[in-house]
Amino acid sequence: MSDSPPPVLDLQSIEKAFHGRPVLRGLTLTVGAGELVGLIGPNGVGKSTALKILTGELIADAGTARIAGHGLVDAPTEARRALGFVPQDGGLEPFLTGEEVLRLVAELRAVAAEPVVPSLLSRFGLTEAKNRLVREYSEGMTKRLAIAAALIGEPAALVLDESLNGLDPRGARLVREVLTERRSQGAAILITGHVLETLERLCTRVVLLHAGRVAVDLGRPQMDALAARGESLEDVFLRATE
Repeated sequence: MSDSPPPVLDLQSIEKAFHGRPVLRGLTLTVGAGELVGLIGPNGVGKSTALKILTGELIADAGTARIAGHGLVDAPTEARRALGFVPQDGGLEPFLTGEEVLRLVAELRAVAAEPVVPSLLSRFGLTEAKNRLVREYSEGMTKRLAIAAALIGEPAALVLDESLNGLDPRGARLVREVLTERRSQGAAILITGHVLETLERLCTRVVLLHAGRVAVDLGRPQMDALAARGESLEDVFLRATE
């Protein structure tokens, strides 16, 4: 019997179809504490559907979805409390200020706003913009605010959908540093993206979905071996999705 702890993010044998068309076909995907996993694949292979099941937006037709040991179906409140989620569009209320957004999330997560909110505003370079409405933020500022909000309460798991898009080089570096820091503190992180070079450098594992299943699962040693042979994640992607 294995003594390894159970995964923090855990999708087991997930099936999901829309109007009779299968999208996920027995998908099993796990992310353990201290892992930063990149989820890649062509458009339409089920990445967004998998994330929506993990966040409770969709219910799987079959299989189980758990976060920190809590089932999304039988214990949804506990599961969502263990998750920080950054949707592709940020998912923020446009008529609140940046500071109000963070204070609202802190209240919902039963976390004291002081000193967490001022610290996050400073860390993400948003202190000067804290009293501006979110609808006035640039795309990069909105992404930074959404990631800051997801960190409140230090949830056991983070899921980020295309969250490095729209960031300038300084903002992208900041987010990479924050994710690496949270991983080192034991968080389980799942991030989707299409910038394969960035994910190849950042992640401890990269999982490629194709036809609703895991087609490739590469750990850091395998990615390092690819680089040593002069190959890249892009080469693997193209071969696996031909």
